[in-house]
Amino acid sequence: MGPMARRLVTRALAALAVAGLATTWATLASATTKSPREYVPAGAHVLIWSDPAASLNGSTPRQITVTNLAVIARVRALINALPLSDTQHRVCPDDMMIPTTLSFESSKGEAPFTRVVFQLGGCPSAQVFQEGTPVLPTLGGAALSGTYAAIRRLVDPTSASAGTATSSQSSSSTAT
Repeated sequence: MGPMARRLVTRALAALAVAGLATTWATLASATTKSPREYVPAGAHVLIWSDPAASLNGSTPRQITVTNLAVIARVRALINALPLSDTQHRVCPDDMMIPTTLSFESSKGEAPFTRVVFQLGGCPSAQVFQEGTPVLPTLGGAALSGTYAAIRRLVDPTSASAGTATSSQSSSSTAT
């Protein structure tokens, strides 16, 4: 093999190695990719937790209003820390769970600028809606149910001791 053939073989092998590394890096990055922007932007002064599941005793769905800015900021940070879902290669079973919705408003009574819908059944995910438009891909990952539980404890500290009770309530915490 002459010097020119060796150079061509060396260049071809180098190109294949670079392409292989780029593909591997892209695959690894897609499993933990974060969006370059925040899914739940700043500006919320009101957070509304809506849990539409009625309890066994027939009480109405639960809605909790939070106005504590520190709690709202922590909930935003938890949601924004979730990785993007990788739903390209999975088939989601039908889920019978009723989702929980968190609505972020600038002030009480205004239309929410961001909603996050947690669906923990089927293929668990957190779907973000900005001004009513779905943002894709959804958020998820292995930490989704733990993040949901942490948010629930922040929004309703009594839920840690109450288990999964869904009694009708409307509570409010004020910003300090």
